[in-house]
Amino acid sequence: MAGSLKYRQPGLTEWMDKPDCDPVLLHNTYRYFPAVNRLISRWRAVYRQFIRPELTYGKRFRLLDVGSGGGDITRNIWHWAGKDGYRLDVTGVDPDPRALAYARLFEKPGPTDSNEGVLQFIQADTSSLIRDGESFDFVTCNHVLHHLPDDALHPFLHDLEQLATRRIICSDIQRSRIGYTLFSILTSPVFRDSFIRTDGLISIRKSFTRKELSDTIPSNWTVHAQLPFRLLAMYDVPAARNNIPPITDERTKPSTEAKSAGISPQTTTGTTGTTGTTGTTDGITHKTVMQ
Repeated sequence: MAGSLKYRQPGLTEWMDKPDCDPVLLHNTYRYFPAVNRLISRWRAVYRQFIRPELTYGKRFRLLDVGSGGGDITRNIWHWAGKDGYRLDVTGVDPDPRALAYARLFEKPGPTDSNEGVLQFIQADTSSLIRDGESFDFVTCNHVLHHLPDDALHPFLHDLEQLATRRIICSDIQRSRIGYTLFSILTSPVFRDSFIRTDGLISIRKSFTRKELSDTIPSNWTVHAQLPFRLLAMYDVPAARNNIPPITDERTKPSTEAKSAGISPQTTTGTTGTTGTTGTTDGITHKTVMQ
């Protein structure tokens, strides 16, 4: 990987993160995020594969979305669960009051005995939630990891582990020359009245490759590749492992629907020299290495 993309550059600052950035461009950026994330972030596939199977009818669950920004992914997870008939209370947290003000335009508060989950946004960080004794079945974040320098990644993931009681899912960009070029070309004629293109290109330069993230995160986390140019860092809370299927192993075996779509696992050799499996479902590539 040549040029400015050979190494990640976590020290770069995105325009929308600057306190004095243009408020109109910032508002438009939040407004365009739903369209961009729908095409790129693929959270619908993540919800279907890693969240929905762990929900049960008649029981209330809690999900925390850290660094929720404009709140579109937070809202979508809440909406998908409700549409599927599950009661999922979803809380988005972000330390930026500008993001919070925009996200709160779409809040759906409700009584705790309602058949529909509650959607709320609060200004907080992981440390304050831990101090308040909060806990959530699921913890998610989107495009947070690439904002962190390497030495801040482990403390952040440790905070998430303290907040989650079942599963953690962190989605981010996979840095690549092809992804950078395609994003630059495809966004050049649109989103000109926002930070989408400029900050998107900066974000790619700040992001991890799959190997970099795998080498950096704790050993009890797993990294999955997702199309297009995405990474999922995931963790199952040990106390919950008897109650929910593991992220890999059996869940990488294709279902009848997956087989009909041409999705099948293949045998491969892991980095330790032992045999594992690699499979693809919903555009997510899973690699299981037998230790």
